[in-house]
Amino acid sequence: MPTLTDGVLYGIAILVLDFLAWRFMDRKIEQARLAFRALMFGLSSYVLFSSGMNPLRAAPWPDEPLRHMLAQLLELVWWLQGARLVTVVLDRAVLPESWHKERLFQDVLGALIFLAAAVGAIAFVLQLPVRGLLATSGALAVVLGLAIQSTLNDVFSGIVLNATQPFRLGDWITIGEVEGKVVESNWRATSLLNGQGNIVVIPNSVAARTNIVNANEPSHTHGISVVLSITPSIRPALVLNALANAAASSDAVLTDPRPIVSVRRASDDAIEYEIVCYVDALSKKIDVRNDLFDLAHRHLLSRGVALRSLSVAESVTENADEKHRLLRSVIIFQTLDDAEISELEAQLTQHEFDAGDTVYAAADETGHELHILARGVAQVSVAKNGVDVALRRLAPGDSIGQSGILAGVRTNVTMRALTRATVFRLDKAALTPILTRRPEVAREMCRLLSEHHATEELLLASPVREDETSGGLLQWIRDGVRRFHALAH
Repeated sequence: MPTLTDGVLYGIAILVLDFLAWRFMDRKIEQARLAFRALMFGLSSYVLFSSGMNPLRAAPWPDEPLRHMLAQLLELVWWLQGARLVTVVLDRAVLPESWHKERLFQDVLGALIFLAAAVGAIAFVLQLPVRGLLATSGALAVVLGLAIQSTLNDVFSGIVLNATQPFRLGDWITIGEVEGKVVESNWRATSLLNGQGNIVVIPNSVAARTNIVNANEPSHTHGISVVLSITPSIRPALVLNALANAAASSDAVLTDPRPIVSVRRASDDAIEYEIVCYVDALSKKIDVRNDLFDLAHRHLLSRGVALRSLSVAESVTENADEKHRLLRSVIIFQTLDDAEISELEAQLTQHEFDAGDTVYAAADETGHELHILARGVAQVSVAKNGVDVALRRLAPGDSIGQSGILAGVRTNVTMRALTRATVFRLDKAALTPILTRRPEVAREMCRLLSEHHATEELLLASPVREDETSGGLLQWIRDGVRRFHALAH
């Protein structure tokens, strides 16, 4: 029977402490857990070897069944403890950091080490013939291999995928026709979270046999493709130039690699055009793609090309219609009726600018004017510490000077043409008669401008000291309108 000074009881106590530490120690302190388990394994080895329970030989005390059985148990557990410790140490020291999130290699490594430990324990502790055991297990492995052939195919395909690493957890990939974010990669399959929020499980054998597209690589260049079908009656050079300007209008599109606009194919009823451009972050792809469709529509419309169903008869956009459309795109004019818009149309003056020309500058003393971009691309910048900082790019339909023509605020920004551009100008004198006749229109214009002051960089440009709440800004704009257009209270 074991006594209080018997090594068997010490060994059992060490196993209990090891179990409690594994069960209750905080998993966040991995280093402390590993150090404690290594200490317990060292103490267990010392107790076993010093008490005559050598795990490399059969258990002692064959004449005492209870002590013999407990000694066998301790020696068998010693082998398993060692296997577990070796597995954790090799995992931390040998496997790359990127593999720690992938359970496959950790499981394979652990299985091989535990298999070797089990064979060693059977051979040394239980003194069983290992050759016969291996022969029997080999035959059993053949039978099991035939039974689980498809599963083994997935397992070995998973090993290949994890070794070559065509993707990592969190990458957005396309496997065959399935697109989604990698949320798990295990022994049998790879799980993707698709755009509909569903988990799609793809067997590793299927993933290894098909094309895999990783949208996260390279990490700083992500392609976007926008395809548009235009009627063949429109000259391709005109469409290509408009789409090139659309790509140049987006701040998020990279200039290197530069955007490419091309004709994909032509048929009897349509010509397909494609914009291929790049952004520096995967998260920008959807927003930039949507923006490119809007910009393409605006640039094509500025050249008289309307995106429409090809089954609808083509209509011609007249110059008068263009002026009307451009004035309607100005925020402060949304409250005017058609007659008043037509009155302003007659006051518009058209101006042409080459790339690099200054369209509007704070130092310009010619007066307060509204500038509406009709064709081309322009950039608005502001001088800070002697350096021009780009604020935004303008596409057809965008305007600058709304605060100037309405309230007399001269902005501190500069507008330059990035491509050849056509700009319509409207002087403040054209707006004064309308504001005089209809004071309610003036109030509504002030409200619209106060709600969209960020578009005009109003607060950045003006020396306002009043409270920047909605009411304070609105009253300040109203006072400016009365003074600027000489309106009565």
